[in-house]
Order: sequence, then structure tokens, then C-alpha cells
Amino acid sequence: MKKTIIIIALLIAVIGVFVYSYQYRSEKIASEPSVSATIQTTAADTTASNQEDEQGKRLVAEDKKNDWQIYYDGTNAEIIHGDYKRVITSWSYSFDCEDPTMYCKDYDGDGEIEMMLRIVSGKLEEQYDPDMSPYTYSLYMFEPYTSSTGEKTLSSIVASDDTWKNPFAEAINCEMTQLKSCKKFLQFTMNDAEETITYNEKTGITTNKYVGYGLALCSNSKTYYTLDRWNKGAGIYNLDKNGNISLDIQVLVNYKEISDTQYIGNIHCGMEIVDGAFILKPNTIVFNSVDPYKVSDPRDTAKKKWNYTIKNASSGTTFKSTTIDWIEADFDLEGTAKQITQPFDSMASKIKCVDSVKFTEKSVVLTAKDGYSFSNVITGSGNFSVLINSGTDDEYDISYDCAVKNEGNTSTLTINFDKTYDREDLDNVTINFGV
Repeated sequence: MKKTIIIIALLIAVIGVFVYSYQYRSEKIASEPSVSATIQTTAADTTASNQEDEQGKRLVAEDKKNDWQIYYDGTNAEIIHGDYKRVITSWSYSFDCEDPTMYCKDYDGDGEIEMMLRIVSGKLEEQYDPDMSPYTYSLYMFEPYTSSTGEKTLSSIVASDDTWKNPFAEAINCEMTQLKSCKKFLQFTMNDAEETITYNEKTGITTNKYVGYGLALCSNSKTYYTLDRWNKGAGIYNLDKNGNISLDIQVLVNYKEISDTQYIGNIHCGMEIVDGAFILKPNTIVFNSVDPYKVSDPRDTAKKKWNYTIKNASSGTTFKSTTIDWIEADFDLEGTAKQITQPFDSMASKIKCVDSVKFTEKSVVLTAKDGYSFSNVITGSGNFSVLINSGTDDEYDISYDCAVKNEGNTSTLTINFDKTYDREDLDNVTINFGV
């Protein structure tokens, strides 16, 4: 295998990736053997068959172009590449759970094609996402090897739990915190172990570059729970359709008020082969929250104060009840005007009973028509939201809390945002109340 020169590049702060200690990686690579006697598997650019040959062996993975085959007889696995063969006697559990995945390409940069496999290594103790596989995996890379005695076999290296656990235990500093300015935001920060992670004393927002955010759990009344602790769950190795290797390490959160564990997201890393060993790929380590726990970046706040009022041009309503307990309304804040008038009577909900809707960088205030008032029951139920970018991958509920205020004949509903937003962030916004 060729030696690969690692160049520590400038980091991209926006996506929060970083290169962990070069010294640590170099030392770990140097200590790894180039040939391993153990093994396990996975696939992309392959075919497999359920047909058995005359010896009762089943073809479970194959790459015809690069001449790799894997057979399984119910007890042993046999890997074949031309004149090179290897029999594995410890894969029956893995293959009985799931067929391996295979991909062939030059993984180590030596100009030769290697074969990568992903196989089941165990079962998740708890499956937090029902859409995920219930298994954990190991990766194996195979290539032809001729011994000093002329024996043709297949050498291998493996990526297991220790491949990622050791760097994260010894070389990477990770911290999970909850913002002081808004308990809705959980903040996951990473850096080299020798680097101190610092925070803004007032807001709790880190000054560190390598950070990601997720949504904290809350009660039915939309009161956000208090972070107690976090830990790393299972690390799941993956091969994409192009054979690229990645690792997703579960991030699990617990709160003081409840016993439930929240699977909030993953530490996502690329993987590569350097000097005969699997390592975490530089410039790829990033925290990604999972649906439905995605939030906007709390560091991206409004550049200036602004306001925009929409007046209801419709005079009458068809509702007998004077309590406003159901609002579903879409608004478009494009343009530069500070106030417009439009009819609300074409909307289906009790937005018809609202006289005006005023948006600012930090909240939206709805004022009821004379004789109508907003329901205090709804404010306590948590059934309110302000959605931006509805129907897209960047859809967020930016609401934080809400309050009803009744003074004389005037009733107002104020929904505060989780941070300040520029007007263009709210080009398309949906207000829900009692929904």
C-alpha cells in the first residue's frame, strides 16, 4: 500500500467540521498492523444469488467485473478472487442475520482494486429509530497477498468499534450544552482534546467553530426540559452507492425531568484507509441532528430590527363562538412594505376573527377583532407553532412560547420566536394555533 500524505487543510467553520490531532492519528496508524488475520463484511456494486452450488454453498455477494465472490454454506464463508481464496469460520451469525455488502475500488491509493465488505457485528441494544437497521456493523477491506512461501491468500484490515471509540476517547473533546438564552436549543461542540471549548457567558453559545444544534425535548405544554447528561451510542458503518465509507455515531441525551432517552442526532464522519489502517477522514467530522429534531442555527440572528403588519380587509365572520381556538394561516412577507391590507375571509380557520397580524424580528402579534378573544387553554396546551420554509428540508418551527393578553375590548396573542430572524427568513410562514 502506498503511503498517504495527510495535509491539514483550513477548516470550514460554517458546517462545523474539524481535523483532530495529526500527531494522534499518526501514532495510531503506525501502531496498526498492515495485515490482519480476522475478518467481517457489506455491498453496493454487486450481485448475489440464492442458488446453491453442488456443495450447498450460496453465492451471497459478487463483483463480476473485478472477479470477487463470496459463498456461504450455512457455517463457513469463502472469499474468492481469482487464484486467491480465504475461508472464514466465524461469520455464521453475521450472514444468518443479513447478507454482506460488497464494493470494489482503489481504497488505499496504491493503484490496485481492493474489496470492501460490511457485515453484521451485533445487534443494537435499543433501536431508537424504527426505520434504522437493528444491527451494528464492521468493515473489512481485502486484497491479494502472497506469503514468503508462495501461498496465495487474502489479507484484511478491519474497522470495528475500537476504530472510532479510541480517537473519541483520547483525542477528541465533545461537549453537549443547553443554551441559556433559549432552552429549546441543544448545542454539540467538538475540538481537539487539548483545546478548551469556550462559551458566551450570557447566551451560552459557544465561540468554538465546530458545532451543531438540535431540538430539546419538551412537555405537552411546550416547556423545554433541562439537559442532564449525554453519551455516545452505537457507531454505524455505511457504504454508499459509490463505495464511499462513512460512520454515524449516535448521540443520546437525557433530561432531569423525565427518564426517556432522546436520540437527537449523529456524529457523522468519513472514513479512509491510510498506511494499512481505517482512520477518521480529515475535514468530515460533523454533528447532524435527525428529524424531527432539526433547528436553525441560533448564531444566525437578525441583522437589524424590522416590522411588518398585515391588516384584515374582511369585516364579517361566520363563527358563532367568540373564542379564537383554531388558526391555520399562511403569509408571504416578501417585499419592502411595512404594512399591507388583505382579506382573510378566503382562509378556512378563525384567522377571519383576527384584525391584524404584526411580524417583527423576534415575534408575531395577532390582534383579535372587537368581541373576539384568544383561548388561554391553547397557550397552556402547547398547540402552537410558526413554521418557515414549509414542505422543504429547511422547515423549522421557530416558535418558543406564547401568551394571551386581554385589556378592555382588545385581545392579543403573542408568539415569541426562538431567536431573532431577518424578514427574508419569513418569506413563507405558517401560523398554527390550536392545531
